[in-house]
Amino acid sequence: MTTLIEQLITKMGLREEPNVIEKTTELVRLLELRSTNVPLQINEYGKIVLCADLASCLLGIGFDKEQALKLSGLRKSHYLNNKRMFEKLLDLNKLASVNDICVQLSLNEVARKAEELMTLFRGVAATEDTGTDTTHPQYAAMAVFQACRLLKKKVSKSKLMPFSNLRPTQFQQLEHQWDRMIAKHHKEVQVSATCDLEGKLKQSQQENIKGQEAKKLQKPQAEDYEVWKARMLATAQAKLKELEASRPDNQLLEA
Repeated sequence: MTTLIEQLITKMGLREEPNVIEKTTELVRLLELRSTNVPLQINEYGKIVLCADLASCLLGIGFDKEQALKLSGLRKSHYLNNKRMFEKLLDLNKLASVNDICVQLSLNEVARKAEELMTLFRGVAATEDTGTDTTHPQYAAMAVFQACRLLKKKVSKSKLMPFSNLRPTQFQQLEHQWDRMIAKHHKEVQVSATCDLEGKLKQSQQENIKGQEAKKLQKPQAEDYEVWKARMLATAQAKLKELEASRPDNQLLEA
């Protein structure tokens, strides 16, 4: 069993990832213990691949779903149904978060925008007081989908829908709801941010103008040439008179 696990992990490109083999082996053994009274309609390859999928989710490691599906030998619907059953048997059926989805689909560059949209959605839901359970994974999946659209990052709906636990028609309906929310509220947020930025720029410009005016006041003003000339002549004449008054000849004449 250990050899087969290592071979499949290698084929899935996870051999160099830390702790994947150990975690997958642990889940396979735990599954065997907990499924003794639950007949699993799945082959060994599928069992190991699904446990490797779950191990990667737990460790926050990106996982190639298409390659895993090929190696498991299962149809897509059978793969997903068994994965949900494994999660229940192993007590792993936690709700997928935005970060979980981004990690598993290698969409880390849209995580920040997706979290921003989730925050916006929670705020709108709280304001409208609709009693919406915002922790449902459908909203995290939709936040990632819409973030990809806003950032022009291509992502397939078929890869996101399994995280949402929705049927295609339900996912489409939710998409339309979010389109309307983003068109209204996300635009308002952007306009508000733009106004704040413009306000800060105007304030900065005004401060610069005030600073320049203060510097001008501190800088000595250039004196007009004619005024300077007259002042210098007056000073020279005053000094000349002082010299003449202090000469001995003047003192003798006065005697």
